[in-house]
Amino acid sequence: MAVSATDGIVENLVTQFSSALDCFRELVQNAIDAGTPMVEVWTEYERGEGHTGTIIAHIDDFGEGMDERIIDDQLTNLFSSTKEDDLTKIGKFGIGFVSVFALGPRAVIVHTGRAGEYWEVLFHEDRSFSKTRLDSPTEGTQIQIFLEGDLHRYKELVAGIQETLIHWCSHTETEITFEDRTPADGGWSEPVPINQEFVVEGTFPTVVDHQGTGIALAYTREPYYGFYNRGLTLAFSRSGEDVLDERARRYRHIAFKLKSRYLEHTLARETVMRDENYEKAMELLDAAANGPLLDALLGRLEELVATPSWGQSEVYEYTRLVGFLALEPPGSLVRAGEREIVRAVNGKALTLAALYVSWQDEGRVLVSTAASPMTSKLAELGVPVALGSPPASQDDAGLELVSGLFCRYAQINESRTIRERAWKPMLRWMGFQPSPISELIRRACVRPEHVYLPVLKDDATPDADAALVERAGDLLRGVGAGYRALATCRMADAVDDAPLFVVAKELSELMARPPEDRDRTRRRARKLTAAVNRDHRQFRALRALHDSQPDMAAYCLAKCLLLTEDRLLELDMKLMQAAMGD
Repeated sequence: MAVSATDGIVENLVTQFSSALDCFRELVQNAIDAGTPMVEVWTEYERGEGHTGTIIAHIDDFGEGMDERIIDDQLTNLFSSTKEDDLTKIGKFGIGFVSVFALGPRAVIVHTGRAGEYWEVLFHEDRSFSKTRLDSPTEGTQIQIFLEGDLHRYKELVAGIQETLIHWCSHTETEITFEDRTPADGGWSEPVPINQEFVVEGTFPTVVDHQGTGIALAYTREPYYGFYNRGLTLAFSRSGEDVLDERARRYRHIAFKLKSRYLEHTLARETVMRDENYEKAMELLDAAANGPLLDALLGRLEELVATPSWGQSEVYEYTRLVGFLALEPPGSLVRAGEREIVRAVNGKALTLAALYVSWQDEGRVLVSTAASPMTSKLAELGVPVALGSPPASQDDAGLELVSGLFCRYAQINESRTIRERAWKPMLRWMGFQPSPISELIRRACVRPEHVYLPVLKDDATPDADAALVERAGDLLRGVGAGYRALATCRMADAVDDAPLFVVAKELSELMARPPEDRDRTRRRARKLTAAVNRDHRQFRALRALHDSQPDMAAYCLAKCLLLTEDRLLELDMKLMQAAMGD
């Protein structure tokens, strides 16, 4: 009996694998499907005349074995398989054994037995075969592959077979060993276990088990992705685009190994079959990444933030973990919003949600790489300053990630609000061009010293100055501009670009430059106190105008404050009418 008539088909099958040594994966897979408790792979070398000898590779299992019917219907009959629609079997196409011919063997001998039948099948170099009944019992199936080669080729095959087994079979539930029984040093050898622990190296290695599915994953800057069925590798890649399709972006910072009965390989063994079962397995993977792995990251961030004293190692770990969190999908960042994972420069814990509220109220988020007298004073005033660095800052590239994390969080929240969806089209219809939300938020992360100025509160304001400021304050309240009060002050230090106005929740010794609000839709209605810098030349000019045209001077001062913040400009006519008493 011969298979020469199907040589073309066999040739196509044996050349489909990326490496001829992949046949050992196929043979181990068949052994596992046969229910063997272990697989022993071993090699030996028999010297011949001259430099050439015989290399023999053995694959021994203790599974169900084969009787004559199975030999005729499956071992020697291409594409015949009983594994279809059986999620407990790995192979699906009945071609695993044919792969041995990729090695170009001189001969292949199979000893097998089942139900009291024991057989030897000898495959010749031309792929013809003969079948002989054996008298002595045979347990399971033993395969011997005979190759021609010298010691150099033997050493290459020993290394290659072991590497192939580790790559494809290291996570099997079946025990697998490899042994070189003709070591180069002539000594004794011991079987090398192929099985390895099902884990992933990285930050917060996490293992999640479900019935029929095991998941190992961790954060890492160099991710890789492994897919397995009963521990046999179906696909392994360091390129997410090759194996994850639309999920590649999700796992750009997460390495994982996914072992599931739902996974199958394609006929070419090059990747994982994409079908409904694949989606079931990937949904379990997503749940592990969005659940236990994310919880481990957030938990460690909270521990770090709560650590009283920080050194360089804590700063490094913090920024590294924030970097992982910044790559998480929107749903994960929303979950993280209420966790105390942001550290203030004074060591207190903050949340992204609190910073978001601060941005909505004040139009800015304060960040600094170190504590200072100013940040200490701001802490006394209840103004949070996060440990971070503004975007595009050269101070500390790592701490810049904190600002980036907030920007993503704020952008996600803004895109989810009805206000964001409703106001932008209306503003464009009115002729306004609102700034892109991402750019608006990015500009909101600033250093305290670029915003806050030390001021001297006026204990006694000259009557003429007080009259002008009081009248301007009445006009602002009359149009609903949203200020608690309008007061006067002077700058405590000489500042070249000292503003005309400074604002704060209350009149204090540290007040801020008015924030810009170009989109006119971001901040909630605020109740701030604004103070007029009496030393500013523009105020002095309006003070002089006030002597002759008090209503015009008050209108101009009120309008200057709104112009500085670039908001409520549509109320200009109403403000003018209030000033003129019309």
